[in-house]
Amino acid sequence: MGIKNKAREISGIIEKQDVVTILSHNDADGVTGAAIAKIALEQKGIKNEIKFVNYLDKKTIEEIKEKFVWFIDLGNGNIEEIIEKNISCVISDHHFSRNFYENSINPFIYGIDGELEISAAGLSYLISSNFFDFPSDLAIIGAIGDLQDLKHCRIVGMNRELLAKSNIEVKKDIRIYGREKPVYKMIAYSPDPVIPRLFKRIGAVISFLKKIGINYEKSWNEMSKEEKKILLSSLIRLLIEKGFTYEQISRIFGEIYEIDGKDLRDITTILNAMARNGEAELAVEICIKGNFEKGESMLEKYKRNLRECISFAKSRIEEHGKLLYFHGDGQINENLVGTVAGLLIKEEEIKSPLIGFAETGDGIKISARLPAILSKKVNLSESIHKVASKLGGGGGGHCSAAGAIIPKGMENEFLSAFEEEIRNQLVL
Repeated sequence: MGIKNKAREISGIIEKQDVVTILSHNDADGVTGAAIAKIALEQKGIKNEIKFVNYLDKKTIEEIKEKFVWFIDLGNGNIEEIIEKNISCVISDHHFSRNFYENSINPFIYGIDGELEISAAGLSYLISSNFFDFPSDLAIIGAIGDLQDLKHCRIVGMNRELLAKSNIEVKKDIRIYGREKPVYKMIAYSPDPVIPRLFKRIGAVISFLKKIGINYEKSWNEMSKEEKKILLSSLIRLLIEKGFTYEQISRIFGEIYEIDGKDLRDITTILNAMARNGEAELAVEICIKGNFEKGESMLEKYKRNLRECISFAKSRIEEHGKLLYFHGDGQINENLVGTVAGLLIKEEEIKSPLIGFAETGDGIKISARLPAILSKKVNLSESIHKVASKLGGGGGGHCSAAGAIIPKGMENEFLSAFEEEIRNQLVL
């Protein structure tokens, strides 16, 4: 059976329900996936409710065990508990899992890489498109929110097929984020690639732009073709001088995705900000109506909070064997610790696995992130699931970005066991 047939089978299960609880992950992919599901259920006249969580813990599983649940962007890491509690459900989760569940549309089973080729929103769309025909815009927004365009500087695999069914416009352009901002800010805060001598150095960037005759207050979108050509060639020359490889340099240019002239990365940033600030339900409403500007007011508050959290985390980074870690100590909440860890990996050019801890009402939230240099050598998802389960918790995620929940006070035990798992993977 192919993945589309499985999607059709799951849609048939959903269609028989009187009420469906949509339980989704509180990030851009989870929000768009939930919005797609709600659109489909409303179209079929099926009553529904939406609940967002940062992770699927035992308390949440207890709360939903009497309901029919549509898991979106989570569930694959909790199949054992779902079976044990006999939860009536379907799962559309793109994260890797070795466990099989009959009513799950797991892309890896069909030879599709859920890290790169389809997101949770895409899986939600495959199921929902069996109810009625509608554009796949939100599925592509979810894929961009899950950073599935990063590795190849374009979306690939089944995402490509979904792109063809959307209203998304594809452009070839500079891929440095912030094309609508003053160009000096765009360059100074570029995380991919980090521009040597210019990263976070506003004065140096302005001097660089003046030297090549570019008005630093202009945005990239306001520049002429000739100005863009001058700036792009100057940046490439700088990267070559600093020893960047062709592969690294080529990341500066690639595919950009827009809807109604708006960069999808701006949209996903808004959705993530809303979800992390407890406004995921409002984010769903915005997705359904296409009124993404409504969430922009929350973005500045989110960015300000994030900057403070990053500064705090930097001051708390410590070593544990081959690992680096920081503890939020009540200053970084569970919704932000993963984002903080991911940004630190890039901004500080960290070469080791980085672990972030944050306190929650039910235990300690763990977010693990992997630098690109180790992406083919280590699978964080398998390691974190194994270690967290031994400690009475649970976890999972991507190969390079994973999360878990463990009992309070067991951080040191986790670090020791997790570091051993990482060492074993690096030896194999």
